[in-house]
Amino acid sequence: MASDPSLLSGRTDKSELPLRVLILSDTRFLAEGLAQALERDDKVSTCWFCTDFLDGLAKIADVRPEIVLLDAALQWGPDAVGCILGVEQRLKVVVFAVTETPYDVIAWAKAGVAGYIPRTAALTDVASLLARIMQDEQMCSARVAASLLRHLSQAANAGGERNGAPATLALTAREIQVVELLAAGLSNKDIARRLNIGVATTKSHVHNLLAKLGVQRRGQVALCMRDRYAISAGLPVAISSQA
Repeated sequence: MASDPSLLSGRTDKSELPLRVLILSDTRFLAEGLAQALERDDKVSTCWFCTDFLDGLAKIADVRPEIVLLDAALQWGPDAVGCILGVEQRLKVVVFAVTETPYDVIAWAKAGVAGYIPRTAALTDVASLLARIMQDEQMCSARVAASLLRHLSQAANAGGERNGAPATLALTAREIQVVELLAAGLSNKDIARRLNIGVATTKSHVHNLLAKLGVQRRGQVALCMRDRYAISAGLPVAISSQA
């Protein structure tokens, strides 16, 4: 994997502005192009990019940016967020090029991001979106907003029995497919190929499933579904029509 931590410092008249951004993406032309675009925007004072994740962590400790702009397609996936915040807790991690589906957004939110930029956003809008996230504002679709509220409601009701009945485990149709393939021992890449979805999306589904089931390792998913939740013994499983 290429590594090139680069400082794009063509303009110096913005040194007093607050936004110091570090971009983490293993696609160099994407990281470099985004960094150049942000450097031209008056809302950004300085922008670095790194194409190697471990080099990026060292760069964060060195330059202490306000924002780390994380590529959603980075192979570390949502696990990268905890590593970044472990280096510098005060910065904001913003993930970009996110597929704006409720479950992808929730997976990144659970990981600890301060906000996200959907893959449909225009390049000229990125700096403005970052500035809003710095003010603790997040633009999202009505569908995602409704799903976040629904997820909070489900989380509030989860973890125990109500009126003597077992709690409902709410899985989507896609999550049921992922559970079956995990139980068969398939890797994220093989699951992505089988379901015709991206590897990053697969990782988000797996991450979300582990959180829903309260387990830490993918190998525990099938055992958890069989024993802890005991579907065959009568636990209701709510299957959503959403993918």
